Amino acid sequence: MIKSKYFWLAAIMIAIIPVLGIDITQHYLDWQKEVREELITVVQDLYSFNKQQKANILDKVFERNQTLMFLIYLKSFVILILLSCSFYFFKLYKKQQRPKLLKPLFYIIAIIVCFTLTKFFLINRITTNENIKFLTINPSASSFQQLYNDNFKGKVVYVDFWGTTCGPCLQEFRNFTKPLKDKYKQRGDIKYLYIGQGNKYLWHEQIKKYNIEGYHILLMRHNMKNSIKIQPKTVLF
Repeated sequence: MIKSKYFWLAAIMIAIIPVLGIDITQHYLDWQKEVREELITVVQDLYSFNKQQKANILDKVFERNQTLMFLIYLKSFVILILLSCSFYFFKLYKKQQRPKLLKPLFYIIAIIVCFTLTKFFLINRITTNENIKFLTINPSASSFQQLYNDNFKGKVVYVDFWGTTCGPCLQEFRNFTKPLKDKYKQRGDIKYLYIGQGNKYLWHEQIKKYNIEGYHILLMRHNMKNSIKIQPKTVLF
């Protein structure tokens, strides 16, 4: 065990950098979907928006652009600070003792892996919204009817099929999902089921980001044989 506080400070700072790098990559992908593609949609006038609709969309796009750019620049700046500070503490550690190369390198890699795995498999699954619920598919379930009987019997179920990188799906979550739920919030017999396809990490991230209240199922590859390919797709059951 290395007993230098300078080493551990430097190692922790280095380990935080990849986590922030993941965030920056996600913000850039969000910018592509929520800013660039939205602007292209408005300019091409694919949906014949009126002036008021265009103004509302552009207001949201510019607001989102400011938020994403701020987060990208802020986290990039933090990375530079962490990098500078880690070099400084490594320098102090080197003056304190003559370190071997392999042992410190092993500890640094271990901390980076630990922080990154925590980011992927723990932090992104934490949600404080009790109205977001996750379901698992019973391996013996042979039909949607069985899923309905097990979880929603006697209820009207709004089923939304979506993909983690599907632009129209995410656009629907931004502009349509909340107004729909507000319209029918007095109906206690309606439940919302979102069946997602794609990367598990992104699935959790998108649910948290858009605060998609309701029940969620992720279709894995072995479940996708007979799933709906065209997204977004909604069904009332």
